[in-house]
Amino acid sequence: MSQSQRILIVSDRANFPRTALEQRGFEVTIAPDCETAFEKLLRAPFDLAVAALAPAQDGTEFIKRVRATPQLTGILVLVLAEWGTGEPTLAFAAGADAYEPSETRLIDPERLITSIERLLSRQGAAAKQQSL
Repeated sequence: MSQSQRILIVSDRANFPRTALEQRGFEVTIAPDCETAFEKLLRAPFDLAVAALAPAQDGTEFIKRVRATPQLTGILVLVLAEWGTGEPTLAFAAGADAYEPSETRLIDPERLITSIERLLSRQGAAAKQQSL
């Protein structure tokens, strides 16, 4: 990464691997709930929002709200969701760009970082293609 990319984490999980993300050079901001996260997105630019709240609950509404807000069109949304719950399908239907499987309350930091880097690099490649 040539410049620090800003990530907003929407999570009520105390064990979210913030330090691992920061060690990789990401600038990380945590919001404990969707309402706080949405307010933060409106106040400052972020490259990516990672929603670690269940899409079946208020996570789906958060994604829809982000997608319906013109000034947030460039932000990517990655959702952490459990296999077999229907959460990934709900997240994609609401407009999520990607999801990362997570076990109940457990997050694999390396896998999450790989997903974030892949998603951000695709966005960067698409932006570069558009400028040609």
